[in-house]
Formats: sequence, structure tokens, C-alpha cells
Amino acid sequence: TGTYTGSSTSQVEFIAPVDVRHEDRLSFQFINNDTTGTNKDVIKVWGRLATTSGTLGATNEGWTQIGDDIEVSGSTSSLKAISTTGLYWCGVTINPTDTHASLTHQWAMLRQA
Repeated sequence: TGTYTGSSTSQVEFIAPVDVRHEDRLSFQFINNDTTGTNKDVIKVWGRLATTSGTLGATNEGWTQIGDDIEVSGSTSSLKAISTTGLYWCGVTINPTDTHASLTHQWAMLRQA
């Protein structure tokens, strides 16, 4: 589990790259603590096949987005499960809306071998 609190409204690291070579699945829960429902976090899950993690989200380094953008409105949460078979690395970025970038955003991750 973890949190992100910051002032950025740009895409930033939410969950640092995780070595998933020996995992079968990852499950994530993302929580937006903003009480205003129109304030959305845009979350992206990324995967990489290279043996080193590199820079999370850098497409020129082989990071590829897994699935669609995940939008989490204020006072809600979202679950995402992915198969990690064949992946070496997985990480997550967040792009908070400018009206609530300084609030705390929470996450939880379950690793399944």
C-alpha cells in the first residue's frame, strides 16, 4: 500500500516499477480522496519486457501502457487486475486534476504468484 501527495498536475510516478518476473497477476486498488466528484485522477498501468526498470512510462525505453486510462472520480475507487505472464516490470503513473493535486491519493497492490 502507499500514498501520493504532491502539487503536480502532470503525469508522475504513483507506484514505482515492480519486478514481476515471478508473479502471475497483479491486482490494484486506486482511491481518490477528493470530496468533489468531478475531480478525476487519470491513472495508467505500464509494463516493460526489458531486464532493467528504466524510466517508468518512457515509451522510448519500451514501457507500454496496459489497457485504457483509468479515471477515478472524487470519493470513489477503482480496481484493476492484470496478468503479468511474460512481463519483467510493471508500474503505475497518476495525473491528478489541477484542483486537487495536493490531496492524498491512495493505492493498494496484491501480488499473486
